[in-house]
Amino acid sequence: MSLNLLKRELDRDLEEFEAKKQKKAERKEGKKIKNKKKGGGVGEKKNRFEFNDKDYSKEDDHTAECLKYLGVLDQKLEEVNTDKILQHSRKQKRQDKYTFDTSDVKKKEEASIFTDEDFAVVSKLHFVNSKK
Repeated sequence: MSLNLLKRELDRDLEEFEAKKQKKAERKEGKKIKNKKKGGGVGEKKNRFEFNDKDYSKEDDHTAECLKYLGVLDQKLEEVNTDKILQHSRKQKRQDKYTFDTSDVKKKEEASIFTDEDFAVVSKLHFVNSKK
């Protein structure tokens, strides 16, 4: 092979290598730009930390406005009876003592359909083997 032919092949290989190297550099540059747009990756780091300088001890006083709105609501609801609501709440929390009406129980005891004789017969039937 001649020297000119080898030199030509070497130049062509060098040009291909340089072209590949150039493409890689362009791709890297494109990635850097995309990462900068996203805000991360390679490139300048942004200082995202910020101190909260708000003074929370100085808050606005909304007491007057709230009282005004409560007054409007009270005027709209003059006829509200809260007794049933409170009674229901106490009943749910079992704070009210249950009043047991004994008059109904006595009436039910007096109105038994069985007599004392019937109770005696049933007790003898059930306790046949007892030594009583």
